[in-house]
Amino acid sequence: MPLLITGDGGTSQGDSYEGMNFAGAYQAPVLFIVQNNGFAISTPRVKQTAAPTLAQKAVAAGIPSVQVDGMDILACYAVAKAARDYMVAGNGPVMIETLTYRFGAHSSAGDDPKRYRTKEQEQPWFEKDPLIRLRKVLTDKGLWSEEEEDKLVDEYKASFKEAIKEADNVPADKVSDMLKRTFEIPTPEMRQEISKFEAKESK
Repeated sequence: MPLLITGDGGTSQGDSYEGMNFAGAYQAPVLFIVQNNGFAISTPRVKQTAAPTLAQKAVAAGIPSVQVDGMDILACYAVAKAARDYMVAGNGPVMIETLTYRFGAHSSAGDDPKRYRTKEQEQPWFEKDPLIRLRKVLTDKGLWSEEEEDKLVDEYKASFKEAIKEADNVPADKVSDMLKRTFEIPTPEMRQEISKFEAKESK
């Protein structure tokens, strides 16, 4: 079952409409998931589209869609399972819009969320943290405890330290080797780049 994941900004791109139209026309069993975190990098959703929801963008393509609290793990699971069952039964594609939040920067390429959103805007989302909510549900049902969590955290920390130690012992990769693995048959330009880096690395 193909799974296509995009963000709120992605739904404003032409290829999103083309993909949905194709999937709807051919009744392809594709699950479209839209992570609506309210910002396409720094552009707020209200400046991207006049559609009240992103889920309804699928309607024009004849694709059933649903909006779900993306910060609720159990709700996301239930909706995704229902969508899968619907598609497996031969009913065609589905779109799920998850209402969520991006806590950090969009990327490390100069994006600074403090320039376009405030702490006051962020705070309610921190209170909806999916892990905190799931922990409460499991604890209330007697399926999880603080002791179990502490034990698991300690195990993961030890595992991470071991993995870091192992990675530190692996020789650094050469740029030329990385370029050689980019394509099965390097382009003429890449061959020039490989030769250039091999010459530098041999010094």
